[in-house]
Amino acid sequence: GGGGRRGPRKGQDLQTEATITFKEAAFGTTLELRLSADGGPSQNISARVPAGVNDGAKIRVKGKGSFGDAGPGDLFIMLHVKPHPIFSRKGENITLTVPVTFTEAALGADIKVPTLTGDEVTLRLSPGTSNGRTLRVKGRGITKGATTGDLLVTVEVQVPAKLDEAAMDALKKYAEATAELDVRSELKNKAEL
Repeated sequence: GGGGRRGPRKGQDLQTEATITFKEAAFGTTLELRLSADGGPSQNISARVPAGVNDGAKIRVKGKGSFGDAGPGDLFIMLHVKPHPIFSRKGENITLTVPVTFTEAALGADIKVPTLTGDEVTLRLSPGTSNGRTLRVKGRGITKGATTGDLLVTVEVQVPAKLDEAAMDALKKYAEATAELDVRSELKNKAEL
């Protein structure tokens, strides 16, 4: 009987890498790549990157691998997402830290906050907003399939490094007016638990 001849085989899968921006990962993009397989002529390849991909994700382009008797293999593109200077990501939510002044946090304020789409949203700080508090802007995160995340804004109260005389006097009056307030009163009790 005949030998162990195998039927025609598909060409090998190929792998390449591409770097995209944080915004391209969030909203999706089309990659234009120039690749040559097996020293053959280089070909232009368009690859659709879906919205909401993560760093390290792989996308597959069917039929763009090496040629074989039973047809070509596939091309896998490993994606690297460049970090953004101010936005980060937690699942489908986008996170942002926003500096606010002590008076904005203490008295309350409406502040303008950038979003990933380029426009600004107004965020209302309630009086007495504490440092590190996170506020949610609904629907301003990443849309992936049927779900859309939110923009999570963390408040960072800025302490001025230099004060002019008027500001210094105002703060001294504030210190006198709040001298009875002991913000560390619970600390000692809890330390002994």
